[in-house]
Amino acid sequence: MEEKIDYFNRHYMDYDKWYDIHIKEYGDQINFIRSVIPDGNGIEIGVGTGRFASALNIKYGIDVSESMVSLAKTRGINALVASAYSIPYPDKYFDFSLNMVTICFLDFPEKAIVEAKRVSKDCITVILDKNCEYINNIIKNPAGFYRYAKFYSFEEIMNIYKNTGFKDIKYKIQDFYTDNNVKYRLVAVSGR
Repeated sequence: MEEKIDYFNRHYMDYDKWYDIHIKEYGDQINFIRSVIPDGNGIEIGVGTGRFASALNIKYGIDVSESMVSLAKTRGINALVASAYSIPYPDKYFDFSLNMVTICFLDFPEKAIVEAKRVSKDCITVILDKNCEYINNIIKNPAGFYRYAKFYSFEEIMNIYKNTGFKDIKYKIQDFYTDNNVKYRLVAVSGR
């Protein structure tokens, strides 16, 4: 875990600049997430540099990377250095929580999703589905941040939600294409 956090702390600007270079993909992802998050007070778990939270008007965030949290704060996010396994807010404090491609970097996704459920009325997890060309390419040649990732399928995330006691589970699946025309799939699963 320390190696992963250290990598994120050292390369946070590379992470952030990726979105400046891949404007179409970033826009597609923002629009997809906007379509699945409710109105209200939200928190992004794994807020990173605050790119998504600021674009989606999410005012709170946590991340284990001090460097990323510092940058998120400059974007107006009330960001804290904290773990997805121990979120420093009271029960049901938020209307919703968002895990935006955070689960793939966590060692215990079930524990993180249960903790997100504790602090929010509606818990939303967005993944890059491992059953697509883009992720298959990454799995074959892991590099950069994705060398620390374990990708999941829609079915695996649904099973986590079912096995951890969520009710009223909903999902949305949509295919997109990268700038080089490689197909990838975003999956959003939400529940209470």
